[in-house]
Amino acid sequence: MAELDNDVTADVLDMIPEEEIRICLFGIGEDLYAVPVEMLTEIIILQKIFPVPTTPPHILGVINLRGNIVPIVDIRPALELPSQGTPSQIAIIKHGSLNVGIIVDNVYEVVAVPERSVVDLPSDSGTEVGRNRNRFFKGAIQRASGVAALLDIVQIFEEIKLN
Repeated sequence: MAELDNDVTADVLDMIPEEEIRICLFGIGEDLYAVPVEMLTEIIILQKIFPVPTTPPHILGVINLRGNIVPIVDIRPALELPSQGTPSQIAIIKHGSLNVGIIVDNVYEVVAVPERSVVDLPSDSGTEVGRNRNRFFKGAIQRASGVAALLDIVQIFEEIKLN
């Protein structure tokens, strides 16, 4: 059997389009986080949040967004992040049939990244049960400006009993 001078398989693989996901990058405290764009409805500037009696402390209250009542949540406690000063923006996330706002400090950009750039995180098997932060992340995305944690919004909302 004759040897081939070039590998046609490599040429075919180069032509297969790479799957990408579109993410929104934002900051909470000093950390960089991301959510898939399909979960994000919009980003709004911080507005008056009306407290709701007897809600847990991480539910800051509700806002009136064009006639719709939207609960506003602080996910810092779930991510074990310290409380900070006044946040500047709210990311409105679609969760089932409900829109929920999460408080963010900065919104940086919306970008498309290759799916293969999302790296699995190791489990925190050595930590206490209930204190495993990695369960809130689908993975990490390496960026020129640092690493962004891809949030598992469903897991976070289940943890804070928002389902």
